[in-house]
Amino acid sequence: MKNMYKILAENLDKLPNRFPSTESGVELELLAELFTEKEAEIAGFLNEVSQVSKHISEKTEETEREVFVILKGMVRKGLIEIEKIDKGLGFKLIPFVVGFYENQNAKISKKFAQLFEQYYKEAFGKMNNLTPSLHRVIPVNQTVPINIDILQYENVNEYLKGAKSFGVLDCICRVQKRHIGQGCDHSINNCLVFYDKENAFKNSDSITSLTKEEFIKKMHEASLEGLVPSTSNKQDGITYICNCCTCSCGLLRAISEFGATNSVAKSSYIIQANMELCTGCGLCIKKCQFSALSVKNKKVIIDFEKCYGCGVCTVSCPSQTLSLRKKPKTQIQNTPVNQKEWNESRRK
Repeated sequence: MKNMYKILAENLDKLPNRFPSTESGVELELLAELFTEKEAEIAGFLNEVSQVSKHISEKTEETEREVFVILKGMVRKGLIEIEKIDKGLGFKLIPFVVGFYENQNAKISKKFAQLFEQYYKEAFGKMNNLTPSLHRVIPVNQTVPINIDILQYENVNEYLKGAKSFGVLDCICRVQKRHIGQGCDHSINNCLVFYDKENAFKNSDSITSLTKEEFIKKMHEASLEGLVPSTSNKQDGITYICNCCTCSCGLLRAISEFGATNSVAKSSYIIQANMELCTGCGLCIKKCQFSALSVKNKKVIIDFEKCYGCGVCTVSCPSQTLSLRKKPKTQIQNTPVNQKEWNESRRK
């Protein structure tokens, strides 16, 4: 593989999210599936600080106009990010995961899915046991007792208050696994997004616009299916909710396959059981993605170390045995306020 892809890979690995190299070099093949040689060359001059096209062109043999066209093409492909800065339009690298990998949702091929799986097996164990976690579990809203204070950044209703656009797209993790013949039985169309501007997803090829009511219904259906709601591990700037499973979703798979318990941060809640109500039906066991529940002598047993506090098991409990309780303050994981704080914490 040509040197331009290696340079780009090394730059991506310098980002807080990381992009570790592998012995096989499959990460370079992955990049070659997404970036043309010229795109990889130009992207190799980018980092996490936005730069104008003129500054980038000075490092190349291309004119500023040629570089600008290439950069805009990568923006359209979801490979890099564009934003307004003092000097004009700035371009910067975005991570592989969570980042431009997820932006390929509508374009993922079987070959790319196979390469991703190989890279996952070789590198994700290194990526997903760092702190702070990439994602955090958020409790299913209706499972938090009304007499318990819920932190604002763990309350889905708070996210949606200022949202004016709602949408849903296919879960790229389940799409990827189906491409390689390892798909699970969970539904695909339940990756939820929202934004504070109207008609934000009107012209999207991959996102279907929803009403707020349809969005909430999708969330409820996902919890009934046993899917775990999670989002970016920060308090501010939340724009999406994934509904994850350990069979297909990369971050939860890392817990079950690599023991990367830091892959997803636990919520501020933990499960509790009223044993007088428990009938030992076992429905909760089928729903729990973290293997935190079992049944002995017709009563549920909770492994508190494994519980991530999502509350999904409570939704399916017919006897209302299970409920969430707030953890003591000393057991609640710190959630970075914003992306800047998350980045800084990752570098410590």
